Amino acid sequence: MTEHGYRTNSRTRIMEFLQMNKDRTVTVSDIEEHLSRENSGVNKTTIYRYLDRLEADGNVIKYTAEKGEKAAYQYVDREHKCDEHLHLKCTECGAIIHLDCGFMDEIAHHIEVEHGFKLQCRNSIIYGVCARCQKLQKE
Repeated sequence: MTEHGYRTNSRTRIMEFLQMNKDRTVTVSDIEEHLSRENSGVNKTTIYRYLDRLEADGNVIKYTAEKGEKAAYQYVDREHKCDEHLHLKCTECGAIIHLDCGFMDEIAHHIEVEHGFKLQCRNSIIYGVCARCQKLQKE
């Protein structure tokens, strides 16, 4: 895949990192640290610019952070249709789970009918602890 006609080595390395970590969110600092470890120094501005482009193209979701926290990014395969469902994020390990089951339609319908509020699913996250981390906490 080429974005806007060309692909540089730094873009390739950023995309590879995003794809390797598509089951969780990453920050610009995570990407920068990874590239630094690979001796592929890319400046932060380049990383932000490329992430913005990937977000506009629909290849990355940007989760806007709470005040004082960094924004997080996640590579998504287009078949996930992230505009149509919420996301669950584990506060322990950072795993992202796509809530794309039929129950999502019921929730969205209830919220719209009962509360007059239409969900914006694309960047929406419900925070909690995943089954794996719950199990680890009990051990």
